[in-house]
Amino acid sequence: MIVDLNLKGKQVVVAGGGREATRKVEALLFQDCEIVILSETFSGKIKTWQREGRVLLKQERISAGNFLKDYNRLILVMAATDDKQLNRKIVEAAKKFRCYAYAVDDPEISDFNHPSVMNIRESVQIAVSTGGKSPLMAKTIREKIESPLKQLIPREDELKIQLQHRLRNKIKSYLSTSGKRKQFLESIVFNDEINQLLAQGELKTAETRVLDVLKNQNKQGKPGDSTFSKC
Repeated sequence: MIVDLNLKGKQVVVAGGGREATRKVEALLFQDCEIVILSETFSGKIKTWQREGRVLLKQERISAGNFLKDYNRLILVMAATDDKQLNRKIVEAAKKFRCYAYAVDDPEISDFNHPSVMNIRESVQIAVSTGGKSPLMAKTIREKIESPLKQLIPREDELKIQLQHRLRNKIKSYLSTSGKRKQFLESIVFNDEINQLLAQGELKTAETRVLDVLKNQNKQGKPGDSTFSKC
């Protein structure tokens, strides 16, 4: 079963700084979590992410999993060194700290299988998994479909994601039930006016327009009217 862990505000430790570690870190970058990477050396991408302030690096030699005691908000540990026995030690230590644990080369002791993930312009993540049967084929299939999928998801859809994310908490103050909020958000997705604004890249204007409609409905005493229509 594929799940998307809620990592917001939590610590994630990745042991290793090479190719496999880089792939795992890339899948974590948009999870709003604190990513700590430990290794003696780091890939160029990882160093770039550090300069951008997206990850924390600790340059040290790892021989076991005792370093995990230094972290108090850990939820996930990923062992991605080139030493299978060391990866196993790290996973075993992580489980003692009641964390989810994963080793890139040892699915038998991991808490989950890690799918091959594609990040589409920092807005959408799509995962391909074979349930651990063949990570190589998951990667191969991902590479085949990644380019076509990027072409199928236009910039407008990315802005819809950003718009709904920015509006979600604000809408809660106007619409009292989850059903009404869902209905209203769905009406935004199919609204010609909003779609035209997003197609022009006018995200802020679209947000203001939606909030104006909500405010006007509230002033008119129609908090239960949960659909967006042209005025």
